[in-house]
Amino acid sequence: MNDYSKEATSGVKWTTLSTLVNAISSLLRLSILARFLDKEDFGLMALVMFVLGFMMLFMDMGLTAAILSRKEISKKEFSSLYWLNLIFSIFLYLLVFLLAPITSVFYKEPELNQLIPLAGSTLIISSMGRQYKTLEYKNLCFKYVSIFEIIAATISLVAGIILAINDFGVYALVYATIIQFFILNIFLLVRGLNSYGLSFHFFLRETKPFVKIGAYQAGGQVVNYFNRDIDILLIGKFFGADILGGYSLAKQLILRPAQIINPILTKVASPFLAKYQEKTKLLKEQYLKLVNIVATVNIPIYLLILLFSPFFITILYGDEYTNISGIVRILSLYMIFRAIGNPIGSLVVATGRTDKEFVWNLFTLIIIPMAIFIGSQFTIEIVALSLVLTMILLFVPSWWFLVRPLVKASLREYIEAIMPNPFRLMSFIRGK
Repeated sequence: MNDYSKEATSGVKWTTLSTLVNAISSLLRLSILARFLDKEDFGLMALVMFVLGFMMLFMDMGLTAAILSRKEISKKEFSSLYWLNLIFSIFLYLLVFLLAPITSVFYKEPELNQLIPLAGSTLIISSMGRQYKTLEYKNLCFKYVSIFEIIAATISLVAGIILAINDFGVYALVYATIIQFFILNIFLLVRGLNSYGLSFHFFLRETKPFVKIGAYQAGGQVVNYFNRDIDILLIGKFFGADILGGYSLAKQLILRPAQIINPILTKVASPFLAKYQEKTKLLKEQYLKLVNIVATVNIPIYLLILLFSPFFITILYGDEYTNISGIVRILSLYMIFRAIGNPIGSLVVATGRTDKEFVWNLFTLIIIPMAIFIGSQFTIEIVALSLVLTMILLFVPSWWFLVRPLVKASLREYIEAIMPNPFRLMSFIRGK
Protein backbone atom coordinates (compact mmCIF):
# COMPACT_ATOMS: atom_id res chain seq x y z
CA MET A 1 0.00 0.00 0.00
CA ASN A 2 1.54 3.35 -1.06
CA ASP A 3 1.85 6.46 1.14
CA TYR A 4 -1.23 8.07 -0.39
CA SER A 5 -3.31 4.98 0.38
CA LYS A 6 -2.05 4.90 3.97
CA GLU A 7 -2.92 8.57 4.46
CA ALA A 8 -6.30 8.03 2.80
CA THR A 9 -7.06 5.04 5.03
CA SER A 10 -6.12 7.06 8.12
CA GLY A 11 -8.27 9.91 6.83
CA VAL A 12 -11.22 7.58 6.33
CA LYS A 13 -10.92 6.30 9.91
CA TRP A 14 -10.88 9.78 11.42
CA THR A 15 -13.59 11.04 9.09
CA THR A 16 -15.69 7.98 9.93
CA LEU A 17 -15.48 8.73 13.64
CA SER A 18 -16.29 12.41 13.11
CA THR A 19 -19.15 11.73 10.71
CA LEU A 20 -20.70 9.09 12.97
CA VAL A 21 -20.61 11.37 16.00
CA ASN A 22 -22.02 14.25 13.94
CA ALA A 23 -24.75 12.04 12.52
CA ILE A 24 -25.70 10.54 15.88
CA SER A 25 -25.76 14.00 17.47
CA SER A 26 -27.89 15.33 14.63
CA LEU A 27 -30.27 12.35 14.80
CA LEU A 28 -30.62 12.64 18.57
CA ARG A 29 -31.24 16.37 18.31
CA LEU A 30 -33.83 15.86 15.58
CA SER A 31 -35.49 12.97 17.43
CA ILE A 32 -35.66 14.77 20.77
CA LEU A 33 -36.70 18.12 19.31
CA ALA A 34 -39.48 16.41 17.31
CA ARG A 35 -41.11 15.72 20.70
CA PHE A 36 -41.01 19.41 21.66
CA LEU A 37 -41.49 21.30 18.40
CA ASP A 38 -44.34 21.49 15.86
CA LYS A 39 -44.17 20.46 12.21
CA GLU A 40 -44.39 24.15 11.34
CA ASP A 41 -41.16 24.80 13.28
CA PHE A 42 -39.33 22.25 11.13
CA GLY A 43 -40.93 23.77 8.04
CA LEU A 44 -39.65 27.23 8.98
CA MET A 45 -36.18 25.85 9.70
CA ALA A 46 -36.18 24.07 6.32
CA LEU A 47 -36.84 27.40 4.59
CA VAL A 48 -34.16 29.15 6.66
CA MET A 49 -31.59 26.47 5.82
CA PHE A 50 -32.55 26.59 2.14
CA VAL A 51 -31.71 30.31 1.99
CA LEU A 52 -28.51 29.93 4.03
CA GLY A 53 -27.38 26.81 2.21
CA PHE A 54 -27.70 28.69 -1.05
CA MET A 55 -25.64 31.60 0.27
CA MET A 56 -23.02 29.20 1.67
CA LEU A 57 -22.34 27.98 -1.86
CA PHE A 58 -21.57 31.52 -3.00
CA MET A 59 -19.49 32.19 0.08
CA ASP A 60 -17.05 29.38 -0.72
CA MET A 61 -16.73 30.76 -4.28
CA GLY A 62 -15.56 27.30 -5.34
CA LEU A 63 -12.20 28.04 -3.71
CA THR A 64 -12.17 24.72 -1.85
CA ALA A 65 -12.14 22.85 -5.16
CA ALA A 66 -9.55 25.24 -6.61
CA ILE A 67 -7.17 24.85 -3.66
CA LEU A 68 -7.52 21.05 -3.70
CA SER A 69 -6.85 20.81 -7.43
CA ARG A 70 -3.71 23.01 -7.30
CA LYS A 71 -0.52 21.10 -6.49
CA GLU A 72 1.08 24.03 -4.68
CA ILE A 73 -0.20 27.21 -3.04
CA SER A 74 2.04 29.95 -1.64
CA LYS A 75 1.47 31.71 1.69
CA LYS A 76 0.77 34.98 -0.11
CA GLU A 77 -1.81 33.32 -2.36
CA PHE A 78 -3.48 31.74 0.68
CA SER A 79 -3.65 35.08 2.52
CA SER A 80 -5.20 36.79 -0.50
CA LEU A 81 -7.78 34.00 -0.81
CA TYR A 82 -8.57 34.12 2.92
CA TRP A 83 -9.29 37.86 3.00
CA LEU A 84 -11.23 37.71 -0.26
CA ASN A 85 -13.44 34.99 1.20
CA LEU A 86 -13.98 36.90 4.45
CA ILE A 87 -14.92 40.14 2.67
CA PHE A 88 -17.28 38.29 0.35
CA SER A 89 -18.90 36.52 3.33
CA ILE A 90 -19.68 39.87 4.98
CA PHE A 91 -21.21 41.07 1.72
CA LEU A 92 -23.38 37.94 1.53
CA TYR A 93 -24.60 38.43 5.10
CA LEU A 94 -25.71 41.96 4.26
CA LEU A 95 -27.52 40.54 1.24
CA VAL A 96 -29.25 37.92 3.41
CA PHE A 97 -30.28 40.65 5.85
CA LEU A 98 -31.85 42.68 3.03
CA LEU A 99 -33.59 39.67 1.45
CA ALA A 100 -35.13 38.40 4.70
CA PRO A 101 -38.24 40.66 4.55
CA ILE A 102 -38.87 39.68 0.90
CA THR A 103 -38.60 35.97 1.76
CA SER A 104 -40.93 36.46 4.71
CA VAL A 105 -43.59 38.09 2.51
CA PHE A 106 -43.20 35.47 -0.26
CA TYR A 107 -43.94 32.58 2.12
CA LYS A 108 -46.35 34.58 4.31
CA GLU A 109 -44.30 33.64 7.37
CA PRO A 110 -43.42 36.81 9.39
CA GLU A 111 -41.05 34.93 11.70
CA LEU A 112 -38.63 34.35 8.82
CA ASN A 113 -37.79 38.05 9.03
CA GLN A 114 -36.03 37.38 12.36
CA LEU A 115 -34.88 33.80 11.80
CA ILE A 116 -32.99 34.31 8.52
CA PRO A 117 -30.70 37.20 9.64
CA LEU A 118 -30.01 35.42 12.94
CA ALA A 119 -29.04 32.13 11.28
CA GLY A 120 -27.22 34.14 8.61
CA SER A 121 -24.49 34.97 11.11
CA THR A 122 -23.09 31.50 10.31
CA LEU A 123 -21.97 32.89 6.94
CA ILE A 124 -19.40 35.13 8.59
CA ILE A 125 -18.53 32.62 11.31
CA SER A 126 -17.73 29.82 8.86
CA SER A 127 -15.46 32.06 6.78
CA MET A 128 -13.02 32.24 9.71
CA GLY A 129 -11.99 28.59 9.50
CA ARG A 130 -13.13 27.31 6.11
CA GLN A 131 -9.84 27.89 4.24
CA TYR A 132 -7.80 26.26 7.00
CA LYS A 133 -10.06 23.22 6.88
CA THR A 134 -9.37 22.99 3.14
CA LEU A 135 -5.60 23.08 3.73
CA GLU A 136 -5.90 20.26 6.26
CA TYR A 137 -7.79 18.16 3.71
CA LYS A 138 -5.33 19.03 0.95
CA ASN A 139 -2.49 17.72 3.10
CA LEU A 140 -4.56 14.63 3.98
CA CYS A 141 -4.55 15.70 7.66
CA PHE A 142 -8.00 14.79 8.93
CA LYS A 143 -7.36 14.11 12.63
CA TYR A 144 -7.75 17.59 14.11
CA VAL A 145 -10.65 18.58 11.86
CA SER A 146 -12.48 15.43 12.97
CA ILE A 147 -11.81 16.12 16.65
CA PHE A 148 -13.07 19.71 16.30
CA GLU A 149 -16.22 18.52 14.50
CA ILE A 150 -16.94 15.99 17.25
CA ILE A 151 -16.61 18.60 20.01
CA ALA A 152 -18.78 21.13 18.15
CA ALA A 153 -21.50 18.57 17.36
CA THR A 154 -21.68 17.33 20.95
CA ILE A 155 -21.97 20.81 22.48
CA SER A 156 -24.55 21.78 19.84
CA LEU A 157 -26.64 18.72 20.72
CA VAL A 158 -26.69 19.55 24.43
CA ALA A 159 -27.47 23.22 23.74
CA GLY A 160 -30.32 22.39 21.36
CA ILE A 161 -31.98 20.03 23.85
CA ILE A 162 -31.70 22.53 26.72
CA LEU A 163 -33.18 25.31 24.57
CA ALA A 164 -36.04 23.11 23.34
CA ILE A 165 -36.94 22.02 26.88
CA ASN A 166 -37.06 25.70 27.85
CA ASP A 167 -39.63 26.48 25.11
CA PHE A 168 -37.37 28.28 22.63
CA GLY A 169 -39.32 26.66 19.78
CA VAL A 170 -37.75 26.99 16.34
CA TYR A 171 -35.04 29.20 17.86
CA ALA A 172 -33.66 26.08 19.57
CA LEU A 173 -32.77 24.76 16.10
CA VAL A 174 -31.26 28.08 15.02
CA TYR A 175 -29.14 28.68 18.14
CA ALA A 176 -27.89 25.08 18.14
CA THR A 177 -26.73 25.53 14.54
CA ILE A 178 -24.95 28.82 15.34
CA ILE A 179 -23.20 27.28 18.34
CA GLN A 180 -21.94 24.36 16.25
CA PHE A 181 -20.57 26.64 13.52
CA PHE A 182 -18.93 28.98 16.06
CA ILE A 183 -17.11 26.30 18.06
CA LEU A 184 -15.88 24.42 14.98
CA ASN A 185 -14.54 27.49 13.20
CA ILE A 186 -12.85 28.98 16.27
CA PHE A 187 -10.95 25.72 16.68
CA LEU A 188 -10.07 25.64 12.97
CA LEU A 189 -8.89 29.26 13.09
CA VAL A 190 -6.61 28.71 16.10
CA ARG A 191 -5.21 25.49 14.64
CA GLY A 192 -4.75 27.12 11.23
CA LEU A 193 -2.96 30.20 12.54
CA ASN A 194 -0.53 28.01 14.47
CA SER A 195 0.10 25.58 11.60
CA TYR A 196 -0.09 27.71 8.46
CA GLY A 197 -0.09 31.32 9.64
CA LEU A 198 -1.83 34.29 8.03
CA SER A 199 -0.59 37.71 6.93
CA PHE A 200 -2.41 40.97 6.19
CA HIS A 201 -1.48 40.52 2.56
CA PHE A 202 -4.10 40.91 -0.17
CA PHE A 203 -3.48 41.10 -3.90
CA LEU A 204 -6.51 40.47 -6.08
CA ARG A 205 -4.51 39.27 -9.08
CA GLU A 206 -3.18 36.32 -7.03
CA THR A 207 -6.70 35.02 -6.52
CA LYS A 208 -7.71 35.02 -10.20
CA PRO A 209 -6.41 31.51 -11.14
CA PHE A 210 -8.25 30.06 -8.14
CA VAL A 211 -11.43 32.03 -8.77
CA LYS A 212 -11.40 30.91 -12.40
CA ILE A 213 -11.39 27.23 -11.39
CA GLY A 214 -13.71 27.86 -8.47
CA ALA A 215 -16.25 29.79 -10.54
CA TYR A 216 -17.32 26.64 -12.39
CA GLN A 217 -17.41 24.67 -9.15
CA ALA A 218 -19.45 27.35 -7.38
CA GLY A 219 -21.75 27.71 -10.37
CA GLY A 220 -22.21 23.96 -10.56
CA GLN A 221 -22.92 23.74 -6.84
CA VAL A 222 -25.45 26.56 -6.98
CA VAL A 223 -27.32 24.91 -9.84
CA ASN A 224 -27.05 21.50 -8.17
CA TYR A 225 -28.35 23.01 -4.93
CA PHE A 226 -31.51 24.14 -6.70
CA ASN A 227 -31.80 20.72 -8.32
CA ARG A 228 -31.50 19.04 -4.92
CA ASP A 229 -33.63 21.38 -2.81
CA ILE A 230 -36.05 23.03 -5.23
CA ASP A 231 -38.65 20.68 -3.75
CA ILE A 232 -38.34 22.57 -0.43
CA LEU A 233 -38.81 25.89 -2.22
CA LEU A 234 -41.90 24.78 -4.17
CA ILE A 235 -43.55 22.72 -1.41
CA GLY A 236 -43.18 25.64 1.00
CA LYS A 237 -44.98 27.85 -1.52
CA PHE A 238 -47.69 25.45 -2.76
CA PHE A 239 -48.40 23.37 0.36
CA GLY A 240 -47.44 25.62 3.31
CA ALA A 241 -45.06 25.32 6.27
CA ASP A 242 -47.02 22.54 8.02
CA ILE A 243 -46.88 20.03 5.12
CA LEU A 244 -43.34 21.18 4.32
CA GLY A 245 -42.42 20.32 7.92
CA GLY A 246 -43.57 16.70 7.46
CA TYR A 247 -41.83 16.44 4.09
CA SER A 248 -38.66 18.00 5.53
CA LEU A 249 -38.59 15.43 8.35
CA ALA A 250 -39.02 12.62 5.80
CA LYS A 251 -36.24 14.03 3.64
CA GLN A 252 -33.91 14.50 6.61
CA LEU A 253 -34.49 10.87 7.59
CA ILE A 254 -33.57 9.48 4.16
CA LEU A 255 -30.68 11.92 3.71
CA ARG A 256 -29.11 10.89 6.99
CA PRO A 257 -27.50 7.57 5.90
CA ALA A 258 -25.89 9.22 2.86
CA GLN A 259 -24.78 12.14 5.02
CA ILE A 260 -23.14 9.65 7.37
CA ILE A 261 -21.57 7.36 4.78
CA ASN A 262 -20.66 9.47 1.75
CA PRO A 263 -18.70 12.28 3.47
CA ILE A 264 -16.49 9.63 5.12
CA LEU A 265 -15.33 8.68 1.64
CA THR A 266 -15.73 11.85 -0.43
CA LYS A 267 -13.89 14.16 2.00
CA VAL A 268 -10.87 11.93 1.53
CA ALA A 269 -11.60 11.09 -2.12
CA SER A 270 -11.06 14.53 -3.70
CA PRO A 271 -7.50 15.09 -2.44
CA PHE A 272 -6.72 11.36 -2.81
CA LEU A 273 -7.94 11.09 -6.43
CA ALA A 274 -6.14 14.35 -7.25
CA LYS A 275 -2.85 12.51 -6.66
CA TYR A 276 -3.70 10.33 -9.70
CA GLN A 277 -5.05 13.04 -12.02
CA GLU A 278 -2.24 12.47 -14.53
CA LYS A 279 -2.53 8.65 -14.39
CA THR A 280 -5.83 7.85 -16.10
CA LYS A 281 -5.70 4.08 -15.60
CA LEU A 282 -5.07 4.34 -11.85
CA LEU A 283 -7.61 7.15 -11.55
CA LYS A 284 -10.24 4.96 -13.21
CA GLU A 285 -9.41 2.03 -10.94
CA GLN A 286 -9.60 4.11 -7.75
CA TYR A 287 -12.76 5.93 -8.83
CA LEU A 288 -14.68 2.75 -9.71
CA LYS A 289 -13.55 1.26 -6.41
CA LEU A 290 -14.96 4.33 -4.63
CA VAL A 291 -18.28 4.02 -6.51
CA ASN A 292 -18.52 0.34 -5.57
CA ILE A 293 -17.89 0.99 -1.89
CA VAL A 294 -20.50 3.77 -1.83
CA ALA A 295 -23.05 1.51 -3.56
CA THR A 296 -22.27 -1.50 -1.35
CA VAL A 297 -23.00 0.48 1.80
CA ASN A 298 -25.86 2.72 0.62
CA ILE A 299 -28.11 0.38 -1.39
CA PRO A 300 -28.82 -2.19 1.39
CA ILE A 301 -29.45 0.58 3.92
CA TYR A 302 -32.00 2.35 1.72
CA LEU A 303 -33.75 -0.91 0.91
CA LEU A 304 -34.10 -1.51 4.66
CA ILE A 305 -35.55 1.98 5.15
CA LEU A 306 -37.97 1.35 2.27
CA LEU A 307 -39.19 -1.91 3.84
CA PHE A 308 -39.34 -0.78 7.46
CA SER A 309 -40.02 2.97 7.21
CA PRO A 310 -42.82 3.03 9.88
CA PHE A 311 -40.40 1.49 12.39
CA PHE A 312 -37.66 4.06 11.72
CA ILE A 313 -40.14 6.95 11.80
CA THR A 314 -41.61 5.82 15.14
CA ILE A 315 -38.15 5.45 16.69
CA LEU A 316 -36.92 8.84 15.47
CA TYR A 317 -40.00 11.06 15.53
CA GLY A 318 -42.76 9.25 17.43
CA ASP A 319 -46.10 7.66 16.41
CA GLU A 320 -47.66 10.97 15.36
CA TYR A 321 -45.39 11.16 12.31
CA THR A 322 -46.10 7.72 10.78
CA ASN A 323 -48.23 9.43 8.10
CA ILE A 324 -44.99 10.40 6.31
CA SER A 325 -44.12 6.72 5.76
CA GLY A 326 -45.16 6.77 2.08
CA ILE A 327 -42.92 9.75 1.35
CA VAL A 328 -39.98 8.09 3.12
CA ARG A 329 -40.39 4.91 1.04
CA ILE A 330 -40.43 6.80 -2.26
CA LEU A 331 -37.51 9.03 -1.31
CA SER A 332 -35.48 5.94 -0.34
CA LEU A 333 -35.41 4.94 -4.01
CA TYR A 334 -34.47 8.50 -4.95
CA MET A 335 -31.55 8.46 -2.53
CA ILE A 336 -30.11 5.24 -3.96
CA PHE A 337 -29.48 7.07 -7.24
CA ARG A 338 -28.23 10.23 -5.53
CA ALA A 339 -25.85 8.27 -3.31
CA ILE A 340 -24.20 6.29 -6.11
CA GLY A 341 -23.81 9.48 -8.15
CA ASN A 342 -22.19 11.37 -5.27
CA PRO A 343 -18.56 10.33 -6.05
CA ILE A 344 -18.77 12.21 -9.36
CA GLY A 345 -18.32 15.41 -7.35
CA SER A 346 -14.99 14.17 -6.01
CA LEU A 347 -13.92 13.13 -9.51
CA VAL A 348 -14.50 16.51 -11.16
CA VAL A 349 -12.69 18.29 -8.32
CA ALA A 350 -9.74 15.88 -8.48
CA THR A 351 -9.39 16.29 -12.26
CA GLY A 352 -10.00 20.05 -12.25
CA ARG A 353 -12.94 19.58 -14.65
CA THR A 354 -15.49 21.49 -12.61
CA ASP A 355 -16.62 23.10 -15.87
CA LYS A 356 -18.17 19.78 -16.95
CA GLU A 357 -20.06 19.48 -13.68
CA PHE A 358 -21.36 23.02 -14.13
CA VAL A 359 -22.68 22.27 -17.64
CA TRP A 360 -24.29 19.03 -16.43
CA ASN A 361 -25.97 20.71 -13.47
CA LEU A 362 -27.20 23.48 -15.76
CA PHE A 363 -28.84 20.83 -17.94
CA THR A 364 -30.48 19.08 -14.98
CA LEU A 365 -31.72 22.44 -13.69
CA ILE A 366 -34.16 22.38 -16.60
CA ILE A 367 -35.31 18.80 -16.01
CA ILE A 368 -35.58 18.42 -12.22
CA PRO A 369 -37.51 21.61 -11.31
CA MET A 370 -39.92 20.91 -14.16
CA ALA A 371 -40.63 17.42 -12.83
CA ILE A 372 -41.07 18.71 -9.27
CA PHE A 373 -43.35 21.53 -10.40
CA ILE A 374 -45.60 19.05 -12.21
CA GLY A 375 -45.68 16.81 -9.13
CA SER A 376 -46.51 19.75 -6.86
CA GLN A 377 -49.76 20.25 -8.76
CA PHE A 378 -51.01 16.97 -7.29
CA THR A 379 -49.85 15.55 -3.94
CA ILE A 380 -46.71 15.51 -1.85
CA GLU A 381 -46.23 11.82 -2.73
CA ILE A 382 -46.29 12.63 -6.46
CA VAL A 383 -43.56 15.22 -5.87
CA ALA A 384 -41.39 12.50 -4.31
CA LEU A 385 -42.20 10.08 -7.14
CA SER A 386 -41.24 12.68 -9.75
CA LEU A 387 -37.79 12.88 -8.15
CA VAL A 388 -37.31 9.11 -8.45
CA LEU A 389 -38.35 9.00 -12.11
CA THR A 390 -36.04 11.90 -12.94
CA MET A 391 -33.05 10.19 -11.30
CA ILE A 392 -33.69 7.01 -13.32
CA LEU A 393 -33.87 8.95 -16.59
CA LEU A 394 -30.63 10.86 -15.86
CA PHE A 395 -28.50 7.83 -14.91
CA VAL A 396 -27.10 6.92 -18.35
CA PRO A 397 -26.68 10.53 -19.56
CA SER A 398 -24.67 11.35 -16.41
CA TRP A 399 -22.28 8.46 -17.13
CA TRP A 400 -21.91 9.50 -20.77
CA PHE A 401 -21.18 13.16 -20.03
CA LEU A 402 -19.13 12.93 -16.82
CA VAL A 403 -17.72 9.49 -16.02
CA ARG A 404 -16.89 8.25 -19.55
CA PRO A 405 -14.69 11.20 -20.64
CA LEU A 406 -12.93 11.69 -17.28
CA VAL A 407 -11.87 8.11 -16.47
CA LYS A 408 -12.61 6.27 -19.75
CA ALA A 409 -14.97 3.83 -18.01
CA SER A 410 -17.50 2.00 -20.18
CA LEU A 411 -21.17 1.84 -19.21
CA ARG A 412 -20.74 -1.84 -18.40
CA GLU A 413 -17.79 -1.12 -16.09
CA TYR A 414 -19.77 1.64 -14.39
CA ILE A 415 -22.83 -0.55 -13.86
CA GLU A 416 -20.64 -3.38 -12.54
CA ALA A 417 -19.09 -0.93 -10.07
CA ILE A 418 -22.56 -0.05 -8.80
CA MET A 419 -23.35 -3.69 -8.00
CA PRO A 420 -22.77 -4.14 -4.23
CA ASN A 421 -19.59 -6.08 -3.40
CA PRO A 422 -19.13 -6.82 0.33
CA PHE A 423 -15.70 -8.39 -0.26
CA ARG A 424 -14.27 -5.18 -1.74
CA LEU A 425 -15.73 -3.23 1.18
CA MET A 426 -14.05 -5.53 3.71
CA SER A 427 -10.77 -5.24 1.80
CA PHE A 428 -11.03 -1.43 1.95
CA ILE A 429 -11.79 -1.49 5.69
CA ARG A 430 -8.68 -3.63 6.28
CA GLY A 431 -6.69 -1.02 4.33
CA LYS A 432 -5.78 -3.23 1.38
